[in-house]
Formats: sequence, C-alpha cells, structure tokens
Amino acid sequence: MSSLVITFEKGWLEEERQKGIRVVRDLEKLFSQDTRLKVTKSSKESITVEMKASDRAAFLETLAQHLQSKLGVTDPWEHATFSGDVEGLDIPKQKAEKVEESPFRSKQIPEADDVKGEKEEATNPAEIVEGLCNEVPMRYSSELADYMRDTASVIPMLQKMGVMPSFWRQGLLLSIDDGCGLSDFLTALAKLYNAFGLLGKGGVTSKSVCEIRIGHDADGDTEGWENAIKVAKDMNHTNSGKSGILRAILCLDISEWQSQLTTSSLKNFLRQLNAFGGMFTYVFRIPFVEASVLRETEEALNDILNVRPISVPPVPLDAMTDYVKATFQQNGFELAEDAAPAFEQWILREKGDDSFFGYKTLDKMVQKSIYEKALANCRAGNEDRVLTSDNIRSFGVSTRTDDEPVIRMDRLIGLDVVKTKLQEIIAQIKLQKELALRGSKVKRPAIHMLFTGNPGTGKTTVARIAAHMLKQEGVLRKGHLFEIKGRDLCGRYVGQTAPKTSALCRDAYGSVLFIDEAYSLFRGRQDDIDYGREALDTLVAEMENHRDDLCVIFAGYKDEMETMLEGNIGLESRIPYTIEFPNYSRDELEQIFFSMMDSTFEYDEELRKATKDFFSALPDAVLNEKGFSNARLVRNLYERVWGKAAYRRSLNGDVSLRILKSDFDMALEDREFKKLLTSPTRQATIGFGK
Repeated sequence: MSSLVITFEKGWLEEERQKGIRVVRDLEKLFSQDTRLKVTKSSKESITVEMKASDRAAFLETLAQHLQSKLGVTDPWEHATFSGDVEGLDIPKQKAEKVEESPFRSKQIPEADDVKGEKEEATNPAEIVEGLCNEVPMRYSSELADYMRDTASVIPMLQKMGVMPSFWRQGLLLSIDDGCGLSDFLTALAKLYNAFGLLGKGGVTSKSVCEIRIGHDADGDTEGWENAIKVAKDMNHTNSGKSGILRAILCLDISEWQSQLTTSSLKNFLRQLNAFGGMFTYVFRIPFVEASVLRETEEALNDILNVRPISVPPVPLDAMTDYVKATFQQNGFELAEDAAPAFEQWILREKGDDSFFGYKTLDKMVQKSIYEKALANCRAGNEDRVLTSDNIRSFGVSTRTDDEPVIRMDRLIGLDVVKTKLQEIIAQIKLQKELALRGSKVKRPAIHMLFTGNPGTGKTTVARIAAHMLKQEGVLRKGHLFEIKGRDLCGRYVGQTAPKTSALCRDAYGSVLFIDEAYSLFRGRQDDIDYGREALDTLVAEMENHRDDLCVIFAGYKDEMETMLEGNIGLESRIPYTIEFPNYSRDELEQIFFSMMDSTFEYDEELRKATKDFFSALPDAVLNEKGFSNARLVRNLYERVWGKAAYRRSLNGDVSLRILKSDFDMALEDREFKKLLTSPTRQATIGFGK
C-alpha cells in the first residue's frame, strides 16, 4: 500500500474557512466514500490517505477535480504540498517534498538568576523566531505565531529608526483559556527579546517573566491591583540594579476584572502601571471570550495603555493528538495508528471535568503511558516501544471493550423499548445512505436525541454503546462519547459561555456529546444574565450546522427536560428522537445484582433467596420514586456485600472467598445504605424482612 500526505498552505485554508469552507474536513468526507482509499490521519492543515500504488494517479485526478470544481482553484496544486510515496507521480517537483517533523518544544528556561541566556545564535534572529513558532503553543495558534513574526520584523525597523521606546509602550491583551500555552508563549517571547539583545547582558532568567492573577479579596476591593503595583516596583528595582537596564514581561490575569475596567479606581491603577511602561511589556490575560467582549476590554485598557488584542481559540482535539504523537517520538516511543482513537477517548475523559490543564495534562498522560509501558515490558521481558490501543485503554482506564456494540446492547438487562428505538434510528439512517447512493435527494435526518429517565436507568451506558454503533455503521467518523454535565457548558465570566460551548462541540465532532442533567441549563425567564440559555442558543447553532457530523444527546429527568424544551423551541425542533428509560422492575434489579455477582464470586444459594426477598419487598412507591437510583442502588449493594465478605475473610484467615447470606444481611444494616432506602419525599425508612 502507498501513503500520500497532502499539506495545504495555512493562509489559504484560513481564507477558505472564512468563507465557511473546511477544506480538510470536506476532503475527509469525500475520500471516506471511496472504498479504494483509507484516511489514516488528518489535522488542521493536512490529510494522509492510504491506497494501492496503482490507484494513486486516479486519486490525484479526483483530488484535482474537487479542488477545481468545488473551490475554484485553477491550478489544483497551487496551495498543496505532497509527501510520502510520491515517486513516479506526475506532480510538480516543488510540490512533492518530504516534510520533516520538527520538535514541538524547546528546552525549558533554567529557573536561576545566575544561568546566562542560551547561545541561540542571536546574529540570526529570523531562524530563532521560526524555531519558536514551531514550538507550543505557536505551532497550533496562527494568531500567536503571527504576533511573534510581526514582533521579529518590527524590532529591527524601530532600532534602525531610533524609536525603541515606542516598542515598550505596546502591550498585549490575550484572550486565551487555561492550559492553552500562556506560560510557554511568554517564555518564547522572552527568548525572542533576548535574540535582539533587549534583555541586557543577563539574557533570559527567571526574572524575565512574571505572571500575576488579580483576584478579588474577601471584601471585593482592589487589593490585587495594589499587589501588582508592588511587584512591578520590585521588579523594576531589581532589574535596574544590575548591569544596564533590564527589561521584563509582566503578565496580569484580569479575568475577574474585565467588566470593571472602566471604574475610576482601576483606571488609576492602570495609570500607575503605565508609569513603568518603559520597563515592561504588559500582557493582560482574559479567558477565550466572544469578540464583542474582547473588544470592550480592549477599549477599556486602551484608555490608558496601548494594547493589541489577540484571541487564541482552544486547542482542537486533532492538534492535541498530533502533539501527543510528537512527544512520544521525542521520547523514543511510537503511538500506533490504531491507538490514536483510544488516546483521543482518554483525552476526552480527562477534559470531562475542570481539572484539564491543556499541554501540561497531555504531558502527564504521555509520561504515565511511557512508565506503564516500561512496566509491561518488564513483565514481558522485552523493550517494545510501540504503544498499542490495548496499552492506552489499559493506562487510560477506557470503558470500551472489543465486543460488537450490538452484542453489548443485547447483554443489557431490560431496556427492550430503548433497544428497539435505537435500532429504528440506525435503520432509518442506513436507509438514507442507501438512497443517497442511488441518487436520491433525501437528506440524512439529524441524529440528536433526548434520553429521559431516573438515575441509574442506563442512559450513559446506552449512549456509549450507541456512539460505537453509529461509528460502525459509518454515521459518525470517530464514535467517541464525550460526557459532560449541563453547567459544564457555562463560562465563569461574561462572554465566555458561547466560545466554551463551541469548543466542547468541536471536540465532539464525529462523535457523541452526552450532556447529563441538561435541564440545569434552563431556569426559566430571568432578568439577570443567564449563561445556561446562552449555552443552549450556541448548542442549537452547532447542532444545525454540524448535523451530519455530531450527535448531541441530552439526558435528565423527564419533567425537567420537557420544561427545558418548552422554553427553547429551536432546541426542540432539532431533536427528532426521544427515548424514555423506565425504572427497572424488581426482577430486573435482581438480575443486575447477580450479573455482577456471577462474573466474579461464588455464593451460597441462601444468598439468592435473601436477595430475591429484598427486591421483592421494594414498594411500588419506591420503584416509581423520581429519585430512585435503580442500577446504582444495586451496584452499591453489591459492593457492600462483597466488602463485608472480604472483611470476614480477613478476620477468619480464610484463603478462599464465598459470599454468604450473612454478608448480605450485614450490608443491609449499614447506616449509609439505609439512607439510600429512605424516600426523599416522605423521609420514611423502608423496612425489609430478612
């Protein structure tokens, strides 16, 4: 098989993107319809396609026709560069070059004052800036890379004209989220300054960059700003006291103050900072926000200072995967192609809470993988350096199994109505695909869904299997499940919600975005700013614009979900499928318990009878209770039962472990478990006979 890599010019891709055309994504869809081709990799700027050597010429012709007819490109190779197996192909030589992979990061700056600046061949700053632009985060942010190049080009001109003081009066307003490389950018900027001799004889040291977060104190006053002024004075005194005047970069995180910058007291603090303008480059940081909010913040700062706004979008999932692969390579390891989806799923799991810190978290995941691989090599007695999908699933605690999704669905206890409904949805989509191949103009229906039901009824489990099924049927490109809570879509500051929601949707393109407790986004009509409503409005746009490459599943209590839909007609019209998850019956709860028990432990028959008596005694009022936790209650009981057995075994010194009825009885007596059997509405404990 032959592999061709097509890389497109960044500028041209950006021009097409502004027209609403996503070149690489459109090509990926085009190639996926050709059985002779296999797309093995794609990123923001390139796509890798595998095929037989005999099919390469036909492939190039198809690609040329698409670029000419769909994009209006006269010369099909004008914006494309080819690499890989290009020998013998009729491609202009200048467009058939071997693309070398460059390292992503440079060495970190030593954190010591007595360490002099690195010898970076300052006589050739042009090479230095290109090296810096190939590092994180500039490699994945054209906005930051453009700023670095602009700065490198303007410094010599200002020096030649003798007006360098104006350079130090220019600040930055960075709209960038946590974990997207702010500290690395500041470090790279200091290296750039050093290349032009702007940092003095000391070069780049730990005093070259300072980051301060300006928060509110307990009384909500401006103590944080006073601290920033003090730091600026101390840095000014320290740097000026050394040989010559040393410059520095002072970064102020003003996220909590971005809407209060027009007050007179804060303008006074900005004036005090401006007094040190000849000593620092000020970088003001806020989260990634809407353009209008960034513009308002810029105008407020520009009343006192000169700042250039730069908006840095969150790093997309495919760029994160590219970074991970390169980091593995730097450490002498390789991430197998079939392991990339598993690593993406791991990234999504890490991003499912508020503890994801961008590149730092990715570095942590890579290092964990390398360590675990080394342990596996010790057990196997080899030095294998290729990380497989099984490795990543093991290291990343992935929940996906190798079983066919249909088999996994059939194994689920109960949920017959749910299974039938899901099969109907997939059958409709498959029929539309068949009709499309015959020339029919029937559009593929949107596949967004609403899962309603109480906790523990299998909504998340079914969503995970459904994602795999939709991938297997060719409906979704990746088939990951990105699970979040409703309020995870909301930002902390004005203007942050819409960009945050769009970023989460971008991560889920080609997969399923599962929004649990989605009703928390709707709180009725309010006079105050409602971030939840803003998130829903953004979701509606994403669901419509990417209906063929995204499945959004909303999950929650039935009544609350219906209220949410009634309050947003646009959302309701874009969710064609509603699947209701009923509470489990007594027999089904018993089956779930023993499906867990049978897979691991041996037990006495008396346990089976005691378990049946327990579930049979559950009153209808409890089973139909809105907050009844269904399978979660069963798992809690199962874990308590074998926990009691394990404790009994440790006391008796037994070698084997067999679950007894007495273990079950003791588990029922646990105070914490009895709380689970208390009706939240009646607050009366339910009794069960032994």
